[in-house]
Amino acid sequence: MPENETKSKNELLDERIMNALLSDPTRSDMEIARDLGTYRQKVWRKKKQLEDDGIIWGYTAVLDEKRLGHVCYIVLMKTKPMNEGLVNTLIKRLIEEGPRKQNVRLTNFFYVNGEFDWVLRFSAPDHATARRYYDTLRVIYDDYLLEKPVMIDVNMCLVSEGKRNPQIAELHDFIPPNR
Repeated sequence: MPENETKSKNELLDERIMNALLSDPTRSDMEIARDLGTYRQKVWRKKKQLEDDGIIWGYTAVLDEKRLGHVCYIVLMKTKPMNEGLVNTLIKRLIEEGPRKQNVRLTNFFYVNGEFDWVLRFSAPDHATARRYYDTLRVIYDDYLLEKPVMIDVNMCLVSEGKRNPQIAELHDFIPPNR
């Protein structure tokens, strides 16, 4: 069989394994292999290679922050052009788990193109904790900010980490009553 056909089959299996893991990362290699019509050892080797290559960063649970009594927020930040000081500040803060030390669960942090440069999503047990975290961001990144960050209170998360909220029908609760 020509090498390009073999490679495309391998890439297809990689994609199918990644999709299976995105669907449910708690499934065993044996279950994934059975569903994909292959061998457990092959699934294990492919997963290991994807992890070693840094394609798979890790596995996570998707939490319903609202049901845990937490409030969720998004922070949008505009910064000056990227420089060594900003990069070092960001990396240090994340490595030292600054958000967690402030009783905040940082769920996503993106460097983006567009009107804003940074998008953070986090949850906190209450508004006061969230505000303290927001104020800390303003102080820590003050030298790099172009303007005051925007903090948005999240009413409902419809999709998180690729998972649809199982309580999605609760979106109806946001419909205003008839006048």
